[in-house]
Amino acid sequence: MPSAFAIPILRRNQYEAFRREVGSDLANTYDGWLEYLGDRRVEATKRGETMVEVEIDFDHFMMFCRTRGRNPNLKALLYFAVEKSTGQKG
Repeated sequence: MPSAFAIPILRRNQYEAFRREVGSDLANTYDGWLEYLGDRRVEATKRGETMVEVEIDFDHFMMFCRTRGRNPNLKALLYFAVEKSTGQKG
């Protein structure tokens, strides 16, 4: 059975805020982020995996981090995307 994983989709107009909070784990530019996502899609397709794209709002992500006592980093961003993709409340 093919596996699926959540990939956070960030809005262009919020990318700088994510970069400021999440830091260097994200690409330097939004276009670099899109390129990274494109590469992951190709790799996932080759492995027979399915990517579930989950739009992430900056303010909701930061609220998730505050309420869960998490640092806003890439690991937290990926975890938040997984929770949203499965319908869990973040």
